[in-house]
Amino acid sequence: MKILKKFSAILLAAGLVFIFAGCPQPTNGNGSGGGGGNGGEVEDGIRWGNQASGTLNVSNNTNKDMILFQGQTPAPNNIIGGVRAGASRDINIEEHVNDFGVGGYMILRGISRTEYEANKSNLSRAKIEYSAMATYGQGKKFRTEISPNFTGDYAYRVTNIGRIGIELRKDSPDGEKVGYLGALASNSLLYADSTSGFALYPVYVYYSRSTGQVTTLRPTSQFDTVSVAPRAATGSEIQSYRFPQDTGATWDSIKGTLTSPVAYVTINNNVENQSGRVTIAGTNRLNSQNGYDSIGSGEILTYEIQSTSAGSGRNLVIQFYNGALDIPIRFNGENTAPVLKNGYDYTVTVSGSGQTAGGYTATLTESAEARDLSDDILSL
Repeated sequence: MKILKKFSAILLAAGLVFIFAGCPQPTNGNGSGGGGGNGGEVEDGIRWGNQASGTLNVSNNTNKDMILFQGQTPAPNNIIGGVRAGASRDINIEEHVNDFGVGGYMILRGISRTEYEANKSNLSRAKIEYSAMATYGQGKKFRTEISPNFTGDYAYRVTNIGRIGIELRKDSPDGEKVGYLGALASNSLLYADSTSGFALYPVYVYYSRSTGQVTTLRPTSQFDTVSVAPRAATGSEIQSYRFPQDTGATWDSIKGTLTSPVAYVTINNNVENQSGRVTIAGTNRLNSQNGYDSIGSGEILTYEIQSTSAGSGRNLVIQFYNGALDIPIRFNGENTAPVLKNGYDYTVTVSGSGQTAGGYTATLTESAEARDLSDDILSL
């Protein structure tokens, strides 16, 4: 009798599995699901719905649906999801990595849905129009944007001869992020929406797994830039460029010139129920290293502040209540703008309450020494 009951239970379980396996994915009638907290909107095995617990925020500012994957070449097993045209979505990276608790970084790349559909049988042939570096980890958020300016029908090739990844930025070290080149990446195609030329600034970026920090090394000279001329992606006139610009450069010579042009200021916002904006002198608003223009209550974000090796005064101010309160960030016991030195880490704890600046503190501390740029470089 026990054997018969056990066998009946197995048959019942198998039947339930069969029934639920045949159920269609939830949709709202046009292939789009509710996009609830669990990202239930799934089409063709690709998740499009927002995930409330997602730490990666992607804004797709183009007019086409984009499918994101990690790694060098798209394949069904490395797709992390899709983002609708003109939409923004949170993605749960924890589902796609095995070291989320420790933290790390990944290279994101994107193809249009049209390219995906046309190359399903061999996704390695798909046109990759978007690339970026994104960090992840427990409690760490990252925001990135897909720009229509760099997802068009014109292209150029770029090569990185160095052993550190490069973020290429348009016309300025703080300009739009055009794309990401991994270490030793060769002949990578990048795209544009017209043939109009522009300058690319190589911003070297690496992630230290031992400290969980991102270090950014920006160019210090106009002669570090490369001016590019996009040409028709389907033609034979595509131009090729390399980074760095110096034709005789070797990795040893590159490494010898890398210095940090910024101070790294990590801010812990302990002000209850208020997001803040970090500024220089209350006017020049700063974005955090991971792409956010404000710091939420309870958040810890890092900002890169341009300075000098000897140090320069930087009047850091954090604003609350839509700019009604300016809280100066100062060293303990000091009332003047703090002197920040390139390559050094600074931490700030902001706390307090009330309707006057006197009810708040934003105390700054400096690390004992500058970051080591030689021993802790890890990059794809």
